[in-house]
Order: sequence, then C-alpha cells, then structure tokens
Amino acid sequence: MMITALHGFLGLPSDWDFLRAAGLEVDSRNPGHIPPRGDILLGYSMGGRLGLRALLDGARYTRGVIVSAGLGIEVEEERVARRTADESWASRFETEEWSGLMRSWDAQPIFGGHRMVRRESDFDRATLADDLRRQSPAALEPLAPRLHEIAIPILWIVGERDPRYVAQARRAVALLPDAELWICPGAAHRVPWEQPELFAARLLAI
Repeated sequence: MMITALHGFLGLPSDWDFLRAAGLEVDSRNPGHIPPRGDILLGYSMGGRLGLRALLDGARYTRGVIVSAGLGIEVEEERVARRTADESWASRFETEEWSGLMRSWDAQPIFGGHRMVRRESDFDRATLADDLRRQSPAALEPLAPRLHEIAIPILWIVGERDPRYVAQARRAVALLPDAELWICPGAAHRVPWEQPELFAARLLAI
C-alpha cells in the first residue's frame, strides 16, 4: 500500500527516504499539499496535525499513522502564550544567521538532544516564518473536540522520551473510535529519525 508521508516543520520530502530503503512505497508530500484520497496517510508533528485536519475535512484514506502530533490548544491564555512564542521564532527565521538559528532550534528540550542537518539553501525563510504563524496550534482550531469523527483506523506513534506528547497521544487514542498507540522506545519527538529501524518495522507490520 502507498504511504502518503507528510513531514513536519523544517522537514523535507527526502526525510522519508529511509522508508523506501526499508521496502515501503512512499509518496512524500509537503503537508500543505495533501491528496484528497489514498491508502495510508502518515503525518509527523505539524504534518500529523494537518493530516488529521484533512481527514476531518473529508480526505478519504484507508488508515492513518500520526507521529508526535499535538491536539492543539484549547485554553485561550495558552494560545496567546504559544502565539507569542511562535512569533518570536518566526522573526528569528526571517533575520538570524542560519547555523546559529539551527543550533537554537535543535536545543529545544522537546528534541531530547537529537539534531537534523538542515541547509539554508533547501528552504525559503519567508515560507518557514509563515508556517510558524499560520499553522501553529495557536492559530488553528483544536483537534480534540472532533477526533471522534475520524472513523478509519489510526496508529498513533510517540517517543517514550517525549512526555508531553505521550500524554496527548493517550488522550487522542481514547477519543478516536479506532486507534492504537505505540510508544517507541529510545526516542523523543523525532521518532522516525531517532529510531528509523524500529519505526520502519512498525509500519511494515501494519
């Protein structure tokens, strides 16, 4: 079955090449361009949130795989705080020297010390800043109140060293009609690239 794979913020379609090497069929997509139908919809982080939104908006897939995705923010004060933080990052992506900016981005506790090589030439800074402003959990409606509308089977994946998202994953699986949770050992937020062999093996087992 074909996997439509959506990367997250600062992601690239080539990030999913390791799945092809493992024998899976993958159609790598920018999360802003999701086909309306397909076999398996796989979304990581921001791509996971936008993938869920696409399913709620009528995209037709056989099943979904959601990785390290949040459910949005339901408390207004928290939305304001997140909006302020995202605006700060957006401004930095527009103005700061790239290598130092990447060090700061990867140093966030959520990534658990994991780093991914990102070259400035692969990105448009204005687009990245726009993503932070428009696709933020503070800008979009929270997903939790509507998860019960997603009837297809969902495999929700999260890293064991990502406690905030483990809690959100448990909540999501409880709200979805047909869902399974897999907590990947030895991983923080970037599960597919921290534990690529375990991740690919889990997808092959679907």
